[in-house]
Amino acid sequence: MYDFLDKHKRAVQIVLALIALPFAFFGVDFYFRGGDRESVVATVGGQKITRAEFEQSLREQGDRMRAQMGRGFDPSLLENPEVRYAIVEQLVNQRLLADEAARGNLRVSDAQLAQFIADLPPFQEDGKFSPERYRDVLRSQNMNPAGFEGRVRGELTLAPLQEPLTAGSIVAGPSASRYLILLEQKREVASATVDAEPFLKDAKIGEADVKSFYDQNNAAFVTPEQVRFEYAIVSPDALARNVAVDAAEVRKHYDDHLATYTTPEERSAAHILIAVAKDAKDEAKAAARRKADEIAAQVRAQPARFAEIAKAQSQDPGSAPQGGDLGSFGRGSMVKPFEDAVYSARAGEIVGPVETDFGWHVIRVNSVKASTQRSFDQVKGEIETELKRQRAQQKFAAAADQFQNLVYEQADSLAGVGKALDVPVQTSALVTRSQVQQIAMGNSKFAEALFSPTSLQAKRNTDAIEIAANTLMAGRVVEHKPSAPRPFDEVRDEIRRQLERKAASGAAERAGRAKLALLEQGRSDKEAGLAFGKPIEVARNQAGAGLPPDALQRIFQVDAGKLPGYVSAPNPRGGFTIYRVGRVIDPPSLDPARLKLAADRMGDQIGREFANAYVAALRGRADVKIRQAELEKK
Repeated sequence: MYDFLDKHKRAVQIVLALIALPFAFFGVDFYFRGGDRESVVATVGGQKITRAEFEQSLREQGDRMRAQMGRGFDPSLLENPEVRYAIVEQLVNQRLLADEAARGNLRVSDAQLAQFIADLPPFQEDGKFSPERYRDVLRSQNMNPAGFEGRVRGELTLAPLQEPLTAGSIVAGPSASRYLILLEQKREVASATVDAEPFLKDAKIGEADVKSFYDQNNAAFVTPEQVRFEYAIVSPDALARNVAVDAAEVRKHYDDHLATYTTPEERSAAHILIAVAKDAKDEAKAAARRKADEIAAQVRAQPARFAEIAKAQSQDPGSAPQGGDLGSFGRGSMVKPFEDAVYSARAGEIVGPVETDFGWHVIRVNSVKASTQRSFDQVKGEIETELKRQRAQQKFAAAADQFQNLVYEQADSLAGVGKALDVPVQTSALVTRSQVQQIAMGNSKFAEALFSPTSLQAKRNTDAIEIAANTLMAGRVVEHKPSAPRPFDEVRDEIRRQLERKAASGAAERAGRAKLALLEQGRSDKEAGLAFGKPIEVARNQAGAGLPPDALQRIFQVDAGKLPGYVSAPNPRGGFTIYRVGRVIDPPSLDPARLKLAADRMGDQIGREFANAYVAALRGRADVKIRQAELEKK
């Protein structure tokens, strides 16, 4: 049987990601969803992809996005038609690959599946597979072994179709070198700006122009729509304020979890290794021991030279360049004979030679950091907070259900919600749509619901909307102030200044382009009437001081064989800026590690393109139909 962990790295990554998704990410709205989950969103060669499969994939995508974005994640992103279409496209591609695997008679045996799962680190204790840990990890993610094993089997079955393409692309060394040189190349750039301000005095804007602009851009001169609204939020944090925890329970938790509040002893050490192979002959072992004895005597006689001798004599390539320094470590981090020697010595003491499977070690204990334990008084506050949070989390599912029902049943007020759940009902000032979204933790779906015609006209509660993980919010409009046009007299001066600035910027650009033409003809800075500033070095992937991204892109498009070269760009502050590229600075040398990384990235990209082409070919032979209307249903 081949080694799955080595041959199917992509499958390993997918499986590890699967078991790393917290259950809380499923979101409370999952419990309130209904509808026909057996409706079909797509067919592949006559095979159905059901709405249930689509919703499951949609939730998993939300889990991944929430894990990456944290509190910045907006669940309404998953309602974007393009996102929903991309999800069903992924399901179609998976079905195409699964059909191809079936035609190729690709299978994963029970023994291979069991070995693969047993080798996954999250399911191991002391380096060995633990059935209890396996069940506990799956249970914590709301998964059962049968469902999980089915998913893993599916990923492993598809791996032989994908991984030869994604992992088999080899990039030639010169290509990788050229790519990395271009990526790390710098350019020396000086800039000169033709400012707009001197042209303002000549920018004459008539009253008719101001009025015409106002008439043609009415939408730009309106006061935004505003509301004053009351709202209530239910979450574990909100519920925790009203949870009581007995002092005795806090003390018991501390006593039962002393290890949690204890920092174990740590020691820092350095060593000099005389390596010995496990299968070395007795003469070689004896010679290594004699050399280790000589070094031990030398460093004991001259302790201050330990690092110098380690750099010259140690055969540990990882620590020798650092003078043998191994940093700090606790018990269980090193092989037992080495650890026992370190933990039996005092700070500053040199011990050894000590024999391990790696050879002979001469060790210096650099420092000892004693074990510390935080007192009960130091941690009782955080224990109480955590116990309240746990208890509130247990109450949340029932509270969320009750919150959902009350905001619907008592739709003309949130007072009943606040009283029943003992959560505050707050009232905002007059706020705009964007300010409502800020109050709702950045959730645009809540703002849309509050500004809906039903909410504005009937002043009824919105639905309970999930604005973040395990956080529901409902609101009710108290006062509505529609948007209204601002009078012409109020904005006349504002428009005039805007048009004058635009005219001055246009004049500065025309003057700047004339000066640029002179430079390109070979005229000097003085002849062109320009004063370039001090040159700066800019990198392709990191904007220099004051350089807009579009200007940086143009700078790196200048022909390196024709310098100095000139590019230009409108200045974000008005005016026109000319950039002179005077020198191209290639990296002095290429770091082998970065060169390998560049080659790997290029290979990965090529591999992905191959894999996409392969799936596209499969799709071209299959009858694929996607039901767009089904994707838009909520």
